[in-house]
Amino acid sequence: MKTLSMALAALLFSAGAATAGDLTLSLTTETSGGKIAIALYRDAESLRRSTGAVRTVMVDRTGPVTTTTLTDLEPGRYVVAVFHDTDGNGRLSTWPIGLPKEAYGFSRNARGRFGPPSFEAAAFDLPATGARQSITLR
Repeated sequence: MKTLSMALAALLFSAGAATAGDLTLSLTTETSGGKIAIALYRDAESLRRSTGAVRTVMVDRTGPVTTTTLTDLEPGRYVVAVFHDTDGNGRLSTWPIGLPKEAYGFSRNARGRFGPPSFEAAAFDLPATGARQSITLR
């Protein structure tokens, strides 16, 4: 009976561990200093409104390429939106006409014409085994 309990516990533990994936991001920027803001979205409406991100983090810029890993994410379809916060105000700074002053980017290096790209243009699948995305901020 004890062996059965241990086997069942091992099975439950391994099933739980397989339900979370890690996302490793390599973020390339041209300007120095500041931090990089990262937001992770699961649906088109959240991306369009820039609200309801699954996870948001600020990371120190470590050079031309900053690498960071978001851990324990539920497998599924995601979009990453990032910007280089060079002035330290915690938001994407824009010119009076609404164009960004700071470099930004999206997963799959997707770009929109007048605003962010569509969810489908930037979306990628994150399996339980994890994934990598390389994004160039422009």
